[in-house]
Amino acid sequence: MKVSVEEYGNSPMATRFGVRRYPVVFVDDVLLARPKDFGFGGKEDVSGGLYVPWRDPANQTKFKDDLRRAVARRLAGEHVAGLNIADVTTTADAADGPTAFPSLALTDVAGKGVDRSAIEGRTVVVEMWATWCPPCRATLAWLDTFQRQHRGNVTVVAVAVDSKLEDVQKFVETTRPSYRVVMGTPEVIAAFGQVAAVPKLFVFGPGGARAQVIYGAPPDLHDLIAAAVKKAPAR
Repeated sequence: MKVSVEEYGNSPMATRFGVRRYPVVFVDDVLLARPKDFGFGGKEDVSGGLYVPWRDPANQTKFKDDLRRAVARRLAGEHVAGLNIADVTTTADAADGPTAFPSLALTDVAGKGVDRSAIEGRTVVVEMWATWCPPCRATLAWLDTFQRQHRGNVTVVAVAVDSKLEDVQKFVETTRPSYRVVMGTPEVIAAFGQVAAVPKLFVFGPGGARAQVIYGAPPDLHDLIAAAVKKAPAR
């Protein structure tokens, strides 16, 4: 048995099992834990998670013990009972977030409201990101260029999560992006859905309907975004 660490969003194991979001834990080909077990499956799953609340040290210890026992049994050649892979994700995954761009009023880190006229009638790309995440920052740089190239048709909104306000402000002052940067307050995160890992990107069509959700930073992420924008329905 070996421990395999794979690039988020470009995982052969995830592709094989149809995993669309994280965290999930496998022991060989047995699914040991899914997003809802850590509290990332949406509000309806919080009460049923095996290790919820995750920040409770007792639940973290329980997970470590369960994982240790599962690995030991596999090493001993024993069968390990797991979860049904269908429980990992569904086509109507609540944690994917809203099916339409939220009506929530947004305010950027400079304290200015995001004008709805810059959103309505345009394709909107939302990146949920963190200041400590290099792939997030690289994608934001690409999105800055992308918005400038499609000015008038595409609006980019960057929602900072798991980041300090001063660090986000410093990022804005340094990069001077053409898009708006919004702090991921509890209200904003509730409107866009849980963030188990970053980056998490949405593409909403000009009519407001969600066209695609992309998790992680696969090598072809920018191509995926461009293709989703091109295919986004107007209504």
